[in-house]
Amino acid sequence: MFSREKIAKAAQELADHLQIIENVKSLQTAQKDMANAIRALDDRLRAIESEMRAMRAEIRLDAIREVQTLVNAMQGGLNQRIEDIAVKLAMVERDTAPAAIGATGVRPYDGAPTLTPPRDGEG
Repeated sequence: MFSREKIAKAAQELADHLQIIENVKSLQTAQKDMANAIRALDDRLRAIESEMRAMRAEIRLDAIREVQTLVNAMQGGLNQRIEDIAVKLAMVERDTAPAAIGATGVRPYDGAPTLTPPRDGEG
């Protein structure tokens, strides 16, 4: 019938076969764990990408605000300089106008009509 060697050999083959099945089950479990880990990494990467987009938008907005502040400051300075020049020009015109009238005897036109008396024999 069956010898001890054949029974031992069959038992060893069965044990090897069962070990292979356990190894396959362990590999399948590890594969599922890796898939879950990859999925979690993918989710985290997407979240990081979204955060980076938001940060880039925020940085751009900050840069635009900074540029707007600089433009406003330059515009304010330019307006102040124009105003200073206008004041200085008015002061120069005021200071030089009496001297010009005295030197030439001619007054600057002030917009009023000039009335001259009629000559003898006219109207």
